Amino acid sequence: MAKKIKAQKEWPFFQAYHDCAYISRHDCSKEVVLREPGESRIYKFHNKSGKEIVVYKIDGGLINNEDVLKCDNGIFIEDNTLFLIELKGADLNHALDQINSTIDILIKRPNIKLKKLNARIILSRVSVPRITASKENKLKQLLHKSYGAGDYKKQSRTLEDTI
Repeated sequence: MAKKIKAQKEWPFFQAYHDCAYISRHDCSKEVVLREPGESRIYKFHNKSGKEIVVYKIDGGLINNEDVLKCDNGIFIEDNTLFLIELKGADLNHALDQINSTIDILIKRPNIKLKKLNARIILSRVSVPRITASKENKLKQLLHKSYGAGDYKKQSRTLEDTI
């Protein structure tokens, strides 16, 4: 692992969650690619600004309880921004529940302050029933109002972000 974040008190998420057991990467990498083994869904994070990032394994790492809904991964950026990433088959409704549960467990309950929170869902295919529209809208409103104008994106197969 590269240099450690210096002023941990300014990054309460990293301060609360900094055990190497669930950190898969901590550096200034220009690109991070997340995928499930043997699956085609891919999340690509382009760090063109060279900021320090911490990549977390959330499912089976930060949240290790099989009975609790949680997303797959998280990427924390040195400017106190967090991306929550869920690589999912076709069940958007379940993916939204996983993101919301992760927010509740890791951020809301311990009352961790973030500059910005973003949610990403990568599906194998997008077949969206109308009932998920209200869940999506609630998540968008939560991210935007409570977490520094954070945003929500979903996409089929591959989703990319650049900072």
